[in-house]
Amino acid sequence: MRPLKMAATMVLGLTLGMPVQGHAAEYQLKEPYLYIVEAQQTNPASADDMPVYKPRRPSPPPIGPRGRVGGGIRGGGGKGPELLALTPDHVGFTKREQPALFWYLSETTSLPIEFTLVDSRVIRPILETRINTPTKPGVQRISLRDFGVTLPPGVPYKWFITLVIDPEAPSRNIIAGGTIERVDLVEALTIHLSYPGTKEAVRAYAEAGLWYDAIEIISDMIEASPNDPDLRCRRAFLMKQVKLLAIAKNDCKE
Repeated sequence: MRPLKMAATMVLGLTLGMPVQGHAAEYQLKEPYLYIVEAQQTNPASADDMPVYKPRRPSPPPIGPRGRVGGGIRGGGGKGPELLALTPDHVGFTKREQPALFWYLSETTSLPIEFTLVDSRVIRPILETRINTPTKPGVQRISLRDFGVTLPPGVPYKWFITLVIDPEAPSRNIIAGGTIERVDLVEALTIHLSYPGTKEAVRAYAEAGLWYDAIEIISDMIEASPNDPDLRCRRAFLMKQVKLLAIAKNDCKE
């Protein structure tokens, strides 16, 4: 069996019990745009005005499937780099058709790395591919635009990063991933920002419960100004709110 198929088989096992289409309307905020209005009314010049993430739906119950996979558990008997997905432990939302996904690698590695995307409505992954191994540790990016993948609204997707330790023994591989869902088109139109690509936009998207948009904007800003400690501490503040403490510590040396 090819390594990608073996990895996909293991990944699909992690998605069993995941809700399918038709649940997108559940737990929706009645007036999500109010978060944007509240964010605009705060003082953007305040150095203490950090982004606060407000989930759009409660986390799944402990007995149900969770939104994040991996949690920093290392494979191969505890050996290997730490792998984490920059996602909350519940469904994370976006308003973008082709969002970027972010993940964290604690150290450089020569291991092959695979990316898998699973539509909740079908059994087979819609995308499984090998990606370039990062040349340095830290936060990494995958853009769905690079693969020509567009997310329809109201459909949850599972995504996974796999470090392939042993192609013949998938249980030894290191896997991290999360769940993403695009908000419906009508609601997306109400979430309009007059300051794209700014700290205020990060804060507004976080308060609107659009996790992936907030992370993408702050990460874009960090890539443009990698030595700005304030930007890194803002991303770390978001990481702490979803208990991704290893990433927060790496970003912000407090």
